[in-house]
Amino acid sequence: MTAAPLDALRISEGSLRAIAAGNANEADLNLLCSAQRSQLLLILRVLLDRADTAASRARHPGDIPSARASWELLCAAQRQDPGAVETVLGDPTVMAWALRLLRRIRATDAAALSSAPLWADLGQFQALAAAAAARAGVSAVLRVPAHRGMVWLPGAGVAGPVSRRRWSEAEVRVEGRGVVVSGELTRVRLPRTLTEPLPGWRPLRVVPGRKAGDVAGGAAATPWLDTVTPYRDFTRYPRSPGRSGERRLRLWENRLADAYALLDEECPRDAVALRALVRTLVPRSFQTARGGLVASASSLDAFGAVTLSLPYDATQTASVLVHESRHQQLNALLSLVPLVRDGADRLYYAPWRSDPRPLLGLLHGVFAFFGVARFWRTHRAHVSGTEAERAAFEFAVLREQVREALAGLRDDVPLTEAGRIVVDEMAAIAGRWQEDEVPVRPGELARHYCALRRAVWRARHLEIPRPAAQRLAAAWAAGRQAPELPAPVLRPRHDLIRLDMFGPLVRYRLSAPELFARRRREEKHGDPERRAEYAVIAGDTGAAVLGYAEWTARIPHDAEAWIGAALALPEHAGTPGAALLLSRPEVVVGAHRAVAAAGSAVPADELAAWLAAADPGPARPAPAGAGLAADSG
Repeated sequence: MTAAPLDALRISEGSLRAIAAGNANEADLNLLCSAQRSQLLLILRVLLDRADTAASRARHPGDIPSARASWELLCAAQRQDPGAVETVLGDPTVMAWALRLLRRIRATDAAALSSAPLWADLGQFQALAAAAAARAGVSAVLRVPAHRGMVWLPGAGVAGPVSRRRWSEAEVRVEGRGVVVSGELTRVRLPRTLTEPLPGWRPLRVVPGRKAGDVAGGAAATPWLDTVTPYRDFTRYPRSPGRSGERRLRLWENRLADAYALLDEECPRDAVALRALVRTLVPRSFQTARGGLVASASSLDAFGAVTLSLPYDATQTASVLVHESRHQQLNALLSLVPLVRDGADRLYYAPWRSDPRPLLGLLHGVFAFFGVARFWRTHRAHVSGTEAERAAFEFAVLREQVREALAGLRDDVPLTEAGRIVVDEMAAIAGRWQEDEVPVRPGELARHYCALRRAVWRARHLEIPRPAAQRLAAAWAAGRQAPELPAPVLRPRHDLIRLDMFGPLVRYRLSAPELFARRRREEKHGDPERRAEYAVIAGDTGAAVLGYAEWTARIPHDAEAWIGAALALPEHAGTPGAALLLSRPEVVVGAHRAVAAAGSAVPADELAAWLAAADPGPARPAPAGAGLAADSG
């Protein structure tokens, strides 16, 4: 009998399609969470086998407590109160600590180096055991590390400062009267519930307004707002507790609670997935979003944790949470079944990114933004006025970007069979979205925005070979017809990437038209690039054309000015040259550079018109979403 592939025994095609479509049920979500919990237990077991050997290499004035003794205490807490251990291990920063420590012990990743001494990283085993004992009511006395005097109790919070030194040891005593943390400076008695803030005790804050018992698998019923744990940062650790005041934290809690309520009402499946998969929300030090700029992230190292800057309203918060929840789903899914074949090293156009992305990065992006597009599509039916226009724009942009990215993924991409199922399911649904009607103005702005991002990306990161560009320049100088246009190669140019302001300005225009008009008046004598963008968004074609002309006159070789000018023309005045500037700007850029190098000056629009009449040939421009091997030249 031929053995079935292991992944076929773990997740069905029906579950794959449901997860891809955003319709995962409780069993599907349980499976994803269970896979991550199993992975954590395996990592802890590997650490347990290696920790004591690693401790022998650590520099420490005294002996380092045995990891096996801590493991035995965890087992005792599990027997006493399984839920207590589940709460501790359910803290996403436990996974972050464990993976980073494992890489450190194995010395397989230079990025895993920590500013913490090795004995302190190893000592967090005792912190796990102390937190579990405290919740389960198991008597124990443990020595734990303290960073700047702060002691971490996973799944609960931090106590201290109990020391003035950067790194020191503290004692955690669990007894019938409660938990006491003692150091060389002072001692702190913790509240029995571990949730009440007291002097010297900073608990994980619970986001209010959630419905209990709605989490798949009986995991956390409420998310934590984490500003305290040392492993909450995806890139830098350990971190000291944040300094946000009570007023700021209340704002975070209210914004998040409103977002959860919105999802409960409008997108219940997204709300259920969010509750099941996202355990911790970590505020980022980033100015409150304006016009749609939110910094958010998930990490393979910390399943269940999302870090984000403060969105400017509940709707934007909800969309960000849906986005990150989809990343969580895909991360968990990838631990069950591979979706991308080994050796996939090409780079791709991701419409929502300014840089070329690897295949897995593109898959993550389209998976997440598919969910966000679905959110905005649904939200349109629940709002009116400016909010409806904003929702229509967001949906129109994302359905086009998702469609284009999925087309690239379906075109000769090294996906596994499971990966094709996921992509095909999303593509079928996104195809039906194209039939949805969108109001005229948001639809026009969305088409403009997508075309702008696509063309600018190509102008930055694609090039035509230099000999081909020189042939075009020679033909131009000789007055001949343009020869066949060459195919491009990919040369990522991260130095050319600039902050996108067109999208945020559109959101200003749709959400706060009066504010937009005032800002536009303030830009009357400002930078021509900004004035041109304001004019396009306001529907003032004449002012837009003038702004782009001034921009081009000031910087004649700036391809972004050429592209903006081509897009600013009314559709009925579009020319073949303008169409080429939008579809293949890299050809115009390469030819323009070669003509200039030969000592001639030519307006980009004239050169584009000449190139548009090139001899037809077998070469075809690579679709923006297609994968291209990077040219190392």
